[in-house]
Amino acid sequence: MPFRLRSDAVEWFKDIKQGLGTAPMFDMYYFCLMPGLATTTLLNVPDNETSDFIDSFPGDYSAHGRLITALFLSRELKRQGVELNERTAVNTCIRRLVDPNSPSRLSTEGLKTLNQYAHGGYEVLSSPDWFNERPRTLQNFLPLWHRHLKKAVSQG
Repeated sequence: MPFRLRSDAVEWFKDIKQGLGTAPMFDMYYFCLMPGLATTTLLNVPDNETSDFIDSFPGDYSAHGRLITALFLSRELKRQGVELNERTAVNTCIRRLVDPNSPSRLSTEGLKTLNQYAHGGYEVLSSPDWFNERPRTLQNFLPLWHRHLKKAVSQG
């Protein structure tokens, strides 16, 4: 299963896409994923409203894929009410979400859930609480995105 990005998110980011790095689709995905994880917001979006774009962590993200996965697992364990000292429950959850043989190192269920966080994160990101309108320049978007993300993490 590949990473999937909502079509409306691609449209929302269209003005800053040119300024993104070597993996602009994943940059947009990351900008959506982090608010989803920070606020524990998941959303099911039909496949026909999303597009798959890659099945592994690309470019600079490949070195940080394990960190992103760790953040995801931490959030999922917390969301499911699993305490870290509950070894059996932790192992069961991790086995369900991780597949060391897949390109992303996530199982089909793990990547589906991660995509749901990204879809939900786009809802958070595009809400008036975060942004009144879509970003026009990367230079204006990034500091505000970071400020909102930092606030969400501190509240979560």
